[in-house]
Amino acid sequence: MDSSDFRIIYLFTDLLAPLAAGYLLYQRGYISDALISRILRLNVIVIYTILALMSCWTLPISWDLALIPLYGILIVLVPGLIGWAFFIRKYHNPLDRGAYLANAMMSNITTLGGVCAFILYGEQGFAYAQIMGIFQTVMLVLAVFPMAQYYYLQHKNHGAGGKIRMDIRGILLSWNQLSILGMAAGLTLNALGIARPPAVGTAFEGLIHFGAWFGMLPVGALVHLRRARRYAPYTLDLFALRFLILPAFMMAVSYPLVGDPVLLGAILVFSVTPGAINSVTAAKLYHLNVDYTISGFLTTSIAFFFVVYPALFFLLR
Repeated sequence: MDSSDFRIIYLFTDLLAPLAAGYLLYQRGYISDALISRILRLNVIVIYTILALMSCWTLPISWDLALIPLYGILIVLVPGLIGWAFFIRKYHNPLDRGAYLANAMMSNITTLGGVCAFILYGEQGFAYAQIMGIFQTVMLVLAVFPMAQYYYLQHKNHGAGGKIRMDIRGILLSWNQLSILGMAAGLTLNALGIARPPAVGTAFEGLIHFGAWFGMLPVGALVHLRRARRYAPYTLDLFALRFLILPAFMMAVSYPLVGDPVLLGAILVFSVTPGAINSVTAAKLYHLNVDYTISGFLTTSIAFFFVVYPALFFLLR
Protein backbone atom coordinates (compact mmCIF):
# COMPACT_ATOMS: atom_id res chain seq x y z
CA MET A 1 0.00 0.00 0.00
CA ASP A 2 1.32 3.47 -0.92
CA SER A 3 2.07 5.66 2.12
CA SER A 4 -0.30 8.33 0.81
CA ASP A 5 -3.15 5.80 1.04
CA PHE A 6 -2.62 5.67 4.78
CA ARG A 7 -2.04 9.41 5.15
CA ILE A 8 -5.53 10.21 3.83
CA ILE A 9 -6.72 9.61 7.39
CA TYR A 10 -4.90 12.84 8.31
CA LEU A 11 -7.66 14.71 6.52
CA PHE A 12 -9.91 13.77 9.43
CA THR A 13 -7.49 13.37 12.35
CA ASP A 14 -5.33 16.45 11.65
CA LEU A 15 -7.74 18.85 9.94
CA LEU A 16 -11.41 18.15 10.61
CA ALA A 17 -10.92 16.95 14.21
CA PRO A 18 -9.04 20.06 15.48
CA LEU A 19 -11.45 22.32 13.57
CA ALA A 20 -14.43 20.74 15.36
CA ALA A 21 -12.58 20.63 18.68
CA GLY A 22 -11.72 24.32 18.50
CA TYR A 23 -15.33 25.24 17.79
CA LEU A 24 -16.73 23.14 20.65
CA LEU A 25 -14.10 24.19 23.19
CA TYR A 26 -14.59 27.87 22.45
CA GLN A 27 -18.38 27.70 22.45
CA ARG A 28 -18.30 26.03 25.86
CA GLY A 29 -15.84 28.53 27.27
CA TYR A 30 -12.92 26.15 27.77
CA ILE A 31 -10.51 28.27 25.71
CA SER A 32 -10.22 32.05 25.61
CA ASP A 33 -9.26 34.55 22.92
CA ALA A 34 -5.92 35.08 24.69
CA LEU A 35 -5.16 31.34 24.57
CA ILE A 36 -6.12 31.19 20.90
CA SER A 37 -3.64 33.99 20.14
CA ARG A 38 -0.88 32.21 22.05
CA ILE A 39 -1.53 28.94 20.20
CA LEU A 40 -1.43 30.72 16.84
CA ARG A 41 1.83 32.48 17.66
CA LEU A 42 3.46 29.29 18.94
CA ASN A 43 2.49 27.49 15.76
CA VAL A 44 3.59 30.23 13.37
CA ILE A 45 6.79 31.26 15.15
CA VAL A 46 8.10 27.94 16.47
CA ILE A 47 6.50 24.84 14.94
CA TYR A 48 6.21 26.03 11.35
CA THR A 49 9.73 27.48 11.40
CA ILE A 50 11.11 24.07 12.41
CA LEU A 51 8.93 22.21 9.88
CA ALA A 52 9.99 24.61 7.11
CA LEU A 53 13.67 23.96 7.88
CA MET A 54 13.18 20.18 7.98
CA SER A 55 11.18 19.95 4.74
CA CYS A 56 13.31 22.38 2.70
CA TRP A 57 16.47 20.51 3.74
CA THR A 58 15.61 17.67 1.35
CA LEU A 59 13.70 19.65 -1.31
CA PRO A 60 14.99 18.97 -4.86
CA ILE A 61 16.79 22.10 -6.08
CA SER A 62 15.72 22.94 -9.63
CA TRP A 63 14.67 25.79 -11.87
CA ASP A 64 11.06 24.95 -11.00
CA LEU A 65 11.60 26.62 -7.61
CA ALA A 66 12.06 29.96 -9.37
CA LEU A 67 8.49 29.70 -10.69
CA ILE A 68 6.88 29.39 -7.26
CA PRO A 69 6.86 33.17 -6.56
CA LEU A 70 4.97 33.72 -9.82
CA TYR A 71 2.38 31.09 -8.98
CA GLY A 72 2.10 32.39 -5.40
CA ILE A 73 1.17 35.80 -6.81
CA LEU A 74 -1.18 34.50 -9.49
CA ILE A 75 -3.09 32.27 -7.07
CA VAL A 76 -4.10 35.44 -5.18
CA LEU A 77 -4.54 38.00 -7.96
CA VAL A 78 -6.35 35.89 -10.57
CA PRO A 79 -9.42 34.92 -8.47
CA GLY A 80 -9.62 38.52 -7.23
CA LEU A 81 -9.63 39.92 -10.77
CA ILE A 82 -12.12 37.34 -12.04
CA GLY A 83 -14.37 37.89 -9.03
CA TRP A 84 -14.22 41.66 -9.51
CA ALA A 85 -14.97 41.39 -13.25
CA PHE A 86 -17.81 38.84 -13.21
CA PHE A 87 -19.28 38.19 -9.75
CA ILE A 88 -19.07 41.31 -7.63
CA ARG A 89 -22.00 43.13 -9.23
CA LYS A 90 -24.58 41.33 -7.09
CA TYR A 91 -23.11 42.94 -3.96
CA HIS A 92 -24.21 46.54 -3.57
CA ASN A 93 -22.72 47.39 -0.17
CA PRO A 94 -18.96 48.19 -0.31
CA LEU A 95 -18.46 46.21 2.93
CA ASP A 96 -19.94 43.14 1.25
CA ARG A 97 -17.87 43.70 -1.90
CA GLY A 98 -14.65 43.92 0.07
CA ALA A 99 -15.52 40.79 2.07
CA TYR A 100 -16.30 38.86 -1.12
CA LEU A 101 -12.97 39.79 -2.73
CA ALA A 102 -11.06 38.93 0.44
CA ASN A 103 -12.65 35.47 0.36
CA ALA A 104 -11.95 35.08 -3.34
CA MET A 105 -8.28 36.09 -3.10
CA MET A 106 -7.10 34.26 0.03
CA SER A 107 -6.83 30.49 0.43
CA ASN A 108 -5.50 28.35 3.26
CA ILE A 109 -2.31 27.18 1.53
CA THR A 110 0.18 27.15 4.41
CA THR A 111 -1.73 25.00 6.93
CA LEU A 112 -4.51 23.18 5.07
CA GLY A 113 -2.73 23.08 1.72
CA GLY A 114 0.49 22.00 3.43
CA VAL A 115 -1.11 19.00 5.15
CA CYS A 116 -3.06 18.03 2.02
CA ALA A 117 0.09 18.21 -0.13
CA PHE A 118 1.93 16.19 2.55
CA ILE A 119 -0.77 13.49 2.36
CA LEU A 120 -0.13 13.10 -1.36
CA TYR A 121 3.56 13.91 -1.74
CA GLY A 122 5.19 13.75 1.68
CA GLU A 123 7.65 16.38 2.87
CA GLN A 124 8.29 17.73 -0.61
CA GLY A 125 4.65 18.74 -1.04
CA PHE A 126 4.63 20.34 2.41
CA ALA A 127 7.77 22.35 1.58
CA TYR A 128 6.20 23.73 -1.60
CA ALA A 129 3.21 24.91 0.46
CA GLN A 130 5.46 26.81 2.87
CA ILE A 131 7.36 28.54 0.06
CA MET A 132 4.20 29.52 -1.80
CA GLY A 133 2.71 30.69 1.49
CA ILE A 134 5.43 33.36 1.73
CA PHE A 135 4.25 35.01 -1.46
CA GLN A 136 0.61 34.70 -0.46
CA THR A 137 1.50 36.67 2.68
CA VAL A 138 3.21 39.28 0.53
CA MET A 139 0.06 39.60 -1.58
CA LEU A 140 -2.06 39.78 1.58
CA VAL A 141 -0.14 42.92 2.50
CA LEU A 142 0.27 44.43 -0.97
CA ALA A 143 -3.12 43.58 -2.49
CA VAL A 144 -5.74 42.25 -0.06
CA PHE A 145 -5.27 44.77 2.77
CA PRO A 146 -5.32 47.80 0.41
CA MET A 147 -8.41 46.40 -1.32
CA ALA A 148 -10.16 45.93 2.04
CA GLN A 149 -9.23 49.44 3.13
CA TYR A 150 -10.45 50.88 -0.17
CA TYR A 151 -13.94 49.37 0.24
CA TYR A 152 -14.10 50.42 3.88
CA LEU A 153 -13.26 54.02 2.91
CA GLN A 154 -15.78 53.85 0.07
CA HIS A 155 -18.46 52.84 2.58
CA LYS A 156 -17.35 55.46 5.10
CA ASN A 157 -17.23 58.24 2.49
CA HIS A 158 -20.52 57.18 0.82
CA GLY A 159 -18.96 56.07 -2.45
CA ALA A 160 -15.91 58.31 -2.52
CA GLY A 161 -12.42 56.92 -2.14
CA GLY A 162 -9.82 57.85 0.45
CA LYS A 163 -6.12 57.71 1.19
CA ILE A 164 -4.91 54.17 1.83
CA ARG A 165 -2.26 53.64 4.50
CA MET A 166 -0.27 50.44 4.96
CA ASP A 167 2.34 49.36 7.45
CA ILE A 168 4.12 47.03 5.02
CA ARG A 169 7.34 46.91 7.00
CA GLY A 170 5.54 46.17 10.26
CA ILE A 171 3.70 43.18 8.78
CA LEU A 172 6.48 41.64 6.70
CA LEU A 173 9.25 42.21 9.25
CA SER A 174 7.63 40.51 12.20
CA TRP A 175 8.01 37.36 14.27
CA ASN A 176 5.17 35.87 12.25
CA GLN A 177 7.50 35.66 9.25
CA LEU A 178 10.25 33.78 11.12
CA SER A 179 9.52 30.63 9.11
CA ILE A 180 11.20 32.35 6.14
CA LEU A 181 14.50 31.98 8.01
CA GLY A 182 13.69 28.30 8.59
CA MET A 183 13.18 27.79 4.85
CA ALA A 184 16.38 29.69 4.04
CA ALA A 185 18.34 27.58 6.54
CA GLY A 186 16.92 24.34 5.13
CA LEU A 187 17.65 25.33 1.52
CA THR A 188 21.19 26.40 2.49
CA LEU A 189 21.93 23.06 4.15
CA ASN A 190 20.44 21.39 1.08
CA ALA A 191 22.59 23.39 -1.35
CA LEU A 192 25.73 22.68 0.69
CA GLY A 193 25.11 18.97 0.34
CA ILE A 194 24.81 18.34 4.08
CA ALA A 195 22.82 15.13 4.55
CA ARG A 196 19.82 15.34 6.82
CA PRO A 197 19.98 12.85 9.72
CA PRO A 198 17.27 10.16 9.57
CA ALA A 199 16.06 11.20 13.02
CA VAL A 200 15.02 14.57 11.57
CA GLY A 201 12.64 12.84 9.16
CA THR A 202 11.12 10.87 12.04
CA ALA A 203 10.69 14.07 14.06
CA PHE A 204 9.03 15.74 11.07
CA GLU A 205 6.40 13.01 10.86
CA GLY A 206 5.42 13.67 14.48
CA LEU A 207 5.72 17.45 14.48
CA ILE A 208 3.47 17.93 11.47
CA HIS A 209 0.53 16.60 13.50
CA PHE A 210 1.13 19.21 16.21
CA GLY A 211 1.38 21.91 13.55
CA ALA A 212 -1.92 20.86 12.00
CA TRP A 213 -3.71 20.80 15.36
CA PHE A 214 -2.26 24.12 16.52
CA GLY A 215 -3.13 25.63 13.15
CA MET A 216 -6.71 24.38 12.77
CA LEU A 217 -7.93 24.44 16.38
CA PRO A 218 -7.84 28.28 16.62
CA VAL A 219 -9.60 28.48 13.25
CA GLY A 220 -12.46 26.38 14.63
CA ALA A 221 -12.68 28.71 17.64
CA LEU A 222 -13.19 31.70 15.33
CA VAL A 223 -16.21 30.16 13.61
CA HIS A 224 -19.67 31.56 14.45
CA LEU A 225 -22.21 29.30 12.76
CA ARG A 226 -25.36 31.23 13.60
CA ARG A 227 -24.05 34.56 12.31
CA ALA A 228 -22.54 33.07 9.16
CA ARG A 229 -25.50 30.85 8.21
CA ARG A 230 -27.54 33.61 6.57
CA TYR A 231 -24.77 34.36 4.05
CA ALA A 232 -24.20 30.77 2.94
CA PRO A 233 -26.39 31.03 -0.22
CA TYR A 234 -24.38 34.08 -1.35
CA THR A 235 -21.10 32.15 -1.30
CA LEU A 236 -22.00 29.63 -4.01
CA ASP A 237 -20.23 31.61 -6.75
CA LEU A 238 -17.00 31.05 -4.79
CA PHE A 239 -17.37 27.35 -5.66
CA ALA A 240 -17.11 28.00 -9.40
CA LEU A 241 -14.29 30.46 -8.89
CA ARG A 242 -12.17 28.39 -6.49
CA PHE A 243 -12.91 24.82 -7.59
CA LEU A 244 -13.25 25.22 -11.38
CA ILE A 245 -11.96 28.48 -12.82
CA LEU A 246 -8.81 28.96 -10.72
CA PRO A 247 -7.47 25.37 -11.00
CA ALA A 248 -8.12 25.40 -14.77
CA PHE A 249 -6.16 28.64 -15.10
CA MET A 250 -3.30 27.49 -12.84
CA MET A 251 -2.92 24.24 -14.77
CA ALA A 252 -2.93 26.13 -18.07
CA VAL A 253 -0.04 28.40 -17.00
CA SER A 254 1.96 25.80 -15.05
CA TYR A 255 1.70 22.55 -17.07
CA PRO A 256 3.84 23.78 -19.99
CA LEU A 257 6.56 25.17 -17.68
CA VAL A 258 6.83 22.92 -14.62
CA GLY A 259 8.91 19.79 -15.02
CA ASP A 260 8.50 18.46 -11.48
CA PRO A 261 5.30 16.36 -11.31
CA VAL A 262 5.16 16.80 -7.52
CA LEU A 263 5.18 20.60 -7.82
CA LEU A 264 2.59 20.42 -10.60
CA GLY A 265 0.28 18.29 -8.46
CA ALA A 266 0.88 20.53 -5.44
CA ILE A 267 -0.08 23.62 -7.45
CA LEU A 268 -3.35 21.92 -8.37
CA VAL A 269 -4.00 21.13 -4.69
CA PHE A 270 -3.21 24.73 -3.66
CA SER A 271 -5.48 26.17 -6.38
CA VAL A 272 -8.55 24.37 -4.97
CA THR A 273 -7.72 25.02 -1.31
CA PRO A 274 -10.73 26.71 0.35
CA GLY A 275 -10.97 30.20 1.75
CA ALA A 276 -8.42 31.23 4.36
CA ILE A 277 -8.93 32.63 7.83
CA ASN A 278 -6.74 35.53 6.63
CA SER A 279 -9.79 36.79 4.75
CA VAL A 280 -11.58 36.99 8.11
CA THR A 281 -8.56 38.84 9.54
CA ALA A 282 -8.68 41.38 6.70
CA ALA A 283 -12.43 41.84 7.19
CA LYS A 284 -11.96 42.43 10.94
CA LEU A 285 -9.09 44.86 10.47
CA TYR A 286 -10.99 47.01 7.96
CA HIS A 287 -14.55 46.59 9.32
CA LEU A 288 -15.94 44.67 6.36
CA ASN A 289 -18.68 42.03 6.53
CA VAL A 290 -16.91 39.51 8.78
CA ASP A 291 -19.88 37.11 8.80
CA TYR A 292 -19.69 36.79 5.02
CA THR A 293 -16.00 35.89 5.10
CA ILE A 294 -16.63 33.28 7.81
CA SER A 295 -19.51 31.86 5.79
CA GLY A 296 -17.35 31.69 2.64
CA PHE A 297 -14.61 29.97 4.61
CA LEU A 298 -17.08 27.41 6.00
CA THR A 299 -18.95 26.54 2.81
CA THR A 300 -15.83 26.16 0.66
CA SER A 301 -14.12 24.16 3.43
CA ILE A 302 -17.03 21.73 3.70
CA ALA A 303 -17.03 21.20 -0.07
CA PHE A 304 -13.25 20.76 -0.05
CA PHE A 305 -13.14 18.26 2.81
CA PHE A 306 -15.98 16.02 1.66
CA VAL A 307 -16.00 16.30 -2.14
CA VAL A 308 -13.13 18.18 -3.81
CA TYR A 309 -10.07 16.85 -2.01
CA PRO A 310 -11.19 13.19 -1.81
CA ALA A 311 -11.80 13.29 -5.57
CA LEU A 312 -8.45 14.99 -6.15
CA PHE A 313 -6.71 12.46 -3.90
CA PHE A 314 -7.84 9.48 -5.97
CA LEU A 315 -7.03 11.38 -9.18
CA LEU A 316 -3.46 12.32 -8.23
CA ARG A 317 -2.23 9.47 -6.03
